[in-house]
Amino acid sequence: MIFLLDNLQEGRPLSTKRTERVGQLLVVAAGAAQTLATERLEPLGLSPRAWGVLSTLVESGPLTQIQLATATATDRTAMVYLLDELERKGLVERMPNPGDRRSYLIHLTPQGTQTQRKAAAELATQADTLLKPLAAAERRQLVDLLTRIADHWDELNPGEAAKEGVRPAQALQALQNLADAAEHEGPRPPARKRRSRPR
Repeated sequence: MIFLLDNLQEGRPLSTKRTERVGQLLVVAAGAAQTLATERLEPLGLSPRAWGVLSTLVESGPLTQIQLATATATDRTAMVYLLDELERKGLVERMPNPGDRRSYLIHLTPQGTQTQRKAAAELATQADTLLKPLAAAERRQLVDLLTRIADHWDELNPGEAAKEGVRPAQALQALQNLADAAEHEGPRPPARKRRSRPR
């Protein structure tokens, strides 16, 4: 991944080999999405990773720190610092977990909910910049395909999703965020199991 980014940043042409080109195109798309997402989130005081935490809490409700780290594919130590920052900004709060006295549940504050909504609106307007060449159906298909790739990787690497840099979805998260933000016709379809082709 780093090698591909170095080549692209130095202006080297994309490979003509199909297998290599797929990886390079994913890097280009993810990098573009990351840049666009950062431009929209920075004025709100958020990073793409912080946005992911707020959005996860909106979708799932209160979670423990470990659950959040796993859900967002974030290193557990990094999650501690991220939650500390979000708590200082008044966006989340740690509250005792009634089901386990040894842990805390992370709750969104009203300010956190409001900030997440503002960020979602910003990302939705920016999504068309990146996804303009794609029709609505193609955008849904893109998210479905990316989800299937990420799910397949998790199946191949059980228990590794929470380790930073391991899950491909981490690198592509900004692209999926933009596609999700642009989607107004309901939740994305569930990932379908890929059938192995006969050799």
